[in-house]
Parts: sequence; C-alpha cells; structure tokens
Amino acid sequence: MARKFFVGGNFKMNGTIQTITQIIANLKSASLDPNTEVVIAPPAIYLVLARELANGKFSVSAQNVFDKPNGAFTGELSVDQLKDGKIEWTLVGHSERRVILKEDDDFVARKTKAAIDGGLSVILCIGESLEEREAGKTLDVVTRQLNAVAERLSSRDWSKVVIAYEPIWY
Repeated sequence: MARKFFVGGNFKMNGTIQTITQIIANLKSASLDPNTEVVIAPPAIYLVLARELANGKFSVSAQNVFDKPNGAFTGELSVDQLKDGKIEWTLVGHSERRVILKEDDDFVARKTKAAIDGGLSVILCIGESLEEREAGKTLDVVTRQLNAVAERLSSRDWSKVVIAYEPIWY
C-alpha cells in the first residue's frame, strides 16, 4: 500500500499557548487534502493541548523520545508517556539533537526501535553537515544513518517510519 503524501511541521522551541492555538485554528479551518497526512510537532509542554485542539483533523508528534521506558532521565519523555497523552508520532534524530546533544547513529536507532515497538510512528531525521556535503560525502552520511536504524528494524517496522531529509547547512 502506498503511503499518503506527508507534511510535517516542527515548531522547535517556539510558540506559546496563544500562538499554537492560533496555528492549529488556522490548520483546522484550512482545506487540507484528504490524501495528505499532516503532523505538527509543538514543544513538549503543549503536546496534549495541541492534540486536543487538533481534534483528529491532523496528528501531533513529540520532538523527541527516549529509548528507556522510565528512570532517572531528567527532561526526557518515554514512549509510554507519549502514548498516555495519546501522541502518535515522534521525531527522532533531528540534526539539532545530533549536533548539540551529540546523539549518535546508534542512539538514534535505539530510540527509533523503542518508539516503534511501543506503538509510535517515527519521523526519522537524516542529513549531512555543510562540510560533509562540500566533501561529497552526502550519500555516505545518509547511508550510514539509515543503516544504523535498518539494523534494528524489521521490514514491517518501516511502515511506521517517515524519513525526513534535513541537512545541517548552517
């Protein structure tokens, strides 16, 4: 079965209750193509609010998930916590987390597998740096990133993954 066209919007660390409510109201009043899956990723504190406001018109994604089910991991969100909030999606491997927080390919793969095993769908972010691009290493980098995840996923798991190519060119 072919996947629907997918549009995802990551709010990053932006927005307030007021602005997120307005964005969602605008999306809800828009004429969205029924053959397009729309997913928004507000900051964690607004996930449940966004899901309630979206009211099924589109889906809501966390911007991150941890690979462990619980424990002393301050600031992290578990798969079960996201499921408890009825959040269906999570981003994994975002370039800012790879660069700033030093999340490596193996950690991204573990988080992806944990999310899928727990029943979430994953927006898997991949991409190369400007230096890697200029050195002609784009294909090597994205292949390495995808292979790390592929080693942990079954062929069936891939139906729960959307790949977001987001190069790090800043």
